[in-house]
Amino acid sequence: MKQYQADAAHILLSSISENRRETFPHGDEQFPCTSYLDRYSLKMEGYPWHWHDEWEIAYVERGGVTVRINDKAFRLKEGDGVFIGRRVLHAYSVCGTEAEMPNILFRPSLLYGSQESVYWKRYIKPLILSSAFSCAILTDAVLWQAEALKQARRAFSLLTAEAYGYEFRVRSALSEFVLQLCRNMPCGTERSAGQQSEIDRVRQMLSFIQTHYTAPIQVQQIADNAFISRRECLRSFQSVIGSSPIQYVIALRLRKAKQLLLETDLPILDICAACGFQNQSYFTKAFREKTGTTPAQFRKRAR
Repeated sequence: MKQYQADAAHILLSSISENRRETFPHGDEQFPCTSYLDRYSLKMEGYPWHWHDEWEIAYVERGGVTVRINDKAFRLKEGDGVFIGRRVLHAYSVCGTEAEMPNILFRPSLLYGSQESVYWKRYIKPLILSSAFSCAILTDAVLWQAEALKQARRAFSLLTAEAYGYEFRVRSALSEFVLQLCRNMPCGTERSAGQQSEIDRVRQMLSFIQTHYTAPIQVQQIADNAFISRRECLRSFQSVIGSSPIQYVIALRLRKAKQLLLETDLPILDICAACGFQNQSYFTKAFREKTGTTPAQFRKRAR
């Protein structure tokens, strides 16, 4: 099992492409499945907006986590879990001071093999093609969800141990998990063309911000990139992301600054410039408002 902490390797922005799609490989062609142990804290409080081609299963082992999926937010307490479909925009943030969350990513093809198979036609295809089923929140209080979470924990344990034949058993556990989803797939309302268009525009604007956050950036530039008005840009960001575009830009710059403070010996002035802040006094003020400490104190305490 590959273990990544959210305050270290799993939050590396270099593993996310310019359109916020993860480019970090999850498993390989022979066994397209892997696991992570995400650890969140006040030093690095979450994992940024992204999406990937794999299905994702995660559950909270300690603490609490808020998961934002498209334009909705869900708070997961200890024992709760989430299933996230392919190419679904999502982000995680810690609730409280610390959280620990095992996480499994795998390609659906691991379970169905060929699209000529009954596994694809009867079970997997309906899940993948349903726009009403982009995610599922799971809790032990619901019988079928408790069984799904049991299989998720089993799969994670097997991926951790990597005993002989674990690949067979992991595939079996994930198949049981997905079977529970198939049996209980909610008949939700299909996402309207307008809703999907808004999410697509936000993805496009996130891509622009990720590419240009190190330079001065204005709301109008972000709006122009998605061919919408400034007002519509502000509304879409608030609807999907839950913040204004500039708040998101500042949060992204601060996240990158934390990463550099933790992982490099760069002078604070250089980090300030590398993260798009125009002067050190504003950088220090924004950093203190977010973390309650200065960049220098943050680095010292972390070490």
